[in-house]
Amino acid sequence: MLPIGSEPDYRHRMSSLLRAAANDLKRDDASADAELGLPSGTFARLASGEEPLGGELLRRICAAWPLNERDLLPVHDDCPRGVLVHRQADSLASARVLARGGRPYYEYRDTAMSRLATYRPEWIRMLQVVSDDEPDNPAVQWNEGHLLYQFTYFVGPVNYYYRGPGTSRCAAMSTGDSVWGVPFAPHSFTARSDAEPAFILALTYGGDLLGDAQRELAVLGARAARELALPAGPAMSAQAALLRSFMRARMLTPAQLAGDAKMSAERVAQLCAAADLAREDEMHALARALGVSRRELLAPETHIEHGVRLQRRAKAPSWDFPDGDGCSHRVTRLAGDPLHPHTTALELDVRAPEFREDRVLTTYQHQYLYVLGDAALELGWRHCGERYAARLDPGDSGYIRPQVPVALSRGDREPARVLLLRIGGAAGTDARFALSAMAEGGIDRYLDEDRMWYRASSRTSEGAPS
Repeated sequence: MLPIGSEPDYRHRMSSLLRAAANDLKRDDASADAELGLPSGTFARLASGEEPLGGELLRRICAAWPLNERDLLPVHDDCPRGVLVHRQADSLASARVLARGGRPYYEYRDTAMSRLATYRPEWIRMLQVVSDDEPDNPAVQWNEGHLLYQFTYFVGPVNYYYRGPGTSRCAAMSTGDSVWGVPFAPHSFTARSDAEPAFILALTYGGDLLGDAQRELAVLGARAARELALPAGPAMSAQAALLRSFMRARMLTPAQLAGDAKMSAERVAQLCAAADLAREDEMHALARALGVSRRELLAPETHIEHGVRLQRRAKAPSWDFPDGDGCSHRVTRLAGDPLHPHTTALELDVRAPEFREDRVLTTYQHQYLYVLGDAALELGWRHCGERYAARLDPGDSGYIRPQVPVALSRGDREPARVLLLRIGGAAGTDARFALSAMAEGGIDRYLDEDRMWYRASSRTSEGAPS
């Protein structure tokens, strides 16, 4: 792993952000030098990467212009080959025991993490053994909940404790069971026996809640955050909240919206009051009248109960992938929820005996991988025109960047068993649509702005000033 800031293109990406910010604020090099108190020509060198942008100058820029330091700081790339492998020996070296209630409670070990994704995945062994499934057992030490969503995969006899409004529960989990939980929900884990391994893979991640959303809402304050919160269910309440939100944004009265949508005012009022769900034809009419895509009025479903979704391994759907003869994988779907449609948790039995080009897997999601069981895995991938391969033994883990094609094959005679957790990144659905709608050449400049927004000495290629 490269030290912070040592990746070769970090300075270049920082200079590109600086040029893009100056363009957005309509500052050319001369006006930037004057406003920032820089010698003539300095800003041009900063924006081209010829000179580094240091901390003091960064603060000066953010004091002079309406920018946050975060706007000018690139993401560090600690995965330049497309895949990052974390060995079990490294996990063991990170082991630490945390006490709760005055006694050892968990042993934590790090697994594969990257600065490119919001994963914070830990291997956690339960040190507290109980003889019952009572959620009020005094040996159970509850946490206070945490910001990150948590997908949990269970190995061995583990009790999972979770708390909904006014109620505490215990679920006796076994190998292959899984659970998905929302932020800040109190929970805990214990072992039902010390005669066999009892541990979990606690794969926490931030999703859309981390990053700019959290920082913006922290400034707006608790009142604004509560008012901005949309109900995840029931469906009528969620749809009504979305409809009312767009009406306020566009300063539309129910009567005006009804006229624009060619619906009765009574029907629009009924939908706004969460008394009914809009029909398909009404959804199209309302979306056209509001000037939005229909999907903006579709509320997400959720099946969580008391803040979690439990998935028993015995009842989990499984299938062969790909279809037909010579399938490479047996896939089992683990816990998840429609509230997070870009999160996918899978257990794979990797059967392919060798790498095959027609069995390459690619996804828009960030991927976390952990080798379960006793058999090794062979991982092959392509990135930036290069081919790579690595053997992952049981207990090894890995991170895979989005859109990196990978192929999995068994490293031993027995199929390898692998846990995959895939999560969406910062480039969500809206950003992906926006990329395709850019003018020709826009994507390249979006990623690497290398020029001012106008040519001072000439007109545009169309003959008109910009």
